[in-house]
Amino acid sequence: MITGAGLSEVAYGYWAERFGVAPESFHCAGTVIARDKVLGEAGLVYVYGIGQRSVVRIGAELADGIGLLRLDGDASATLSADELKAMIEPFYPVVTGRSLMICYLDGEQFRPFHGPGNLSARRVHPQWDNELLLDLYDACTEADLDEAEVYVDEPDSVIFGLFDEGLLAAYAGHRYWGETIADIGVLIRPEYRSRGLGKAVVTLLCEWCLDNDVLPMYRAPADHLHSRGIARALGFQEMVVVKTLELETLASAG
Repeated sequence: MITGAGLSEVAYGYWAERFGVAPESFHCAGTVIARDKVLGEAGLVYVYGIGQRSVVRIGAELADGIGLLRLDGDASATLSADELKAMIEPFYPVVTGRSLMICYLDGEQFRPFHGPGNLSARRVHPQWDNELLLDLYDACTEADLDEAEVYVDEPDSVIFGLFDEGLLAAYAGHRYWGETIADIGVLIRPEYRSRGLGKAVVTLLCEWCLDNDVLPMYRAPADHLHSRGIARALGFQEMVVVKTLELETLASAG
């Protein structure tokens, strides 16, 4: 079970490897510029608040044009999304997009919720339970599947379900980020929503993760209060905030 300092080591270790910095740097103020050619062409900028540090994913040409590269590795200040927006706006119109909260579960802070007693619970196996999964997918909208990041043709690594007389009512599955982080997706059949099934089915998956030394991770849009409420109720800690800025590309501006 991953707890305390071990949780920070695993969580920050993933982001440190991704952005090429030292894990301990997230415990200190500062800004890192991560150049991304694809984002530059798409007119998108992402600002990650990881611990006390800010990581800006941005096109190199744009970063150079607004004088941002001089802040690369700056250990004196943590650049916020609002501050970056103010730097860009003299050159290009900017719209603030959706923010994403990324949470992790310390095993010692886990508050399990087992929900309605009239439903049965078990692990779901895509090969044997394919018809049950397809029936659940069909009952949900494309937006539901996209938000949960559930892919019909790419089953999650580990899945648990809650069943009502053989009907799959609630689903929680995870995909691995690296070797020890479990990115959780939740899908509830529409007629079973607002009954606490989200917390109950995520509890089952988290129990498996903690028993297998896997760190549960839960991502939710900042404005999706119900989804964030599941994470908070179970004891997840919000450790990373990702904010999106959308602007005209350098190419279209020319």
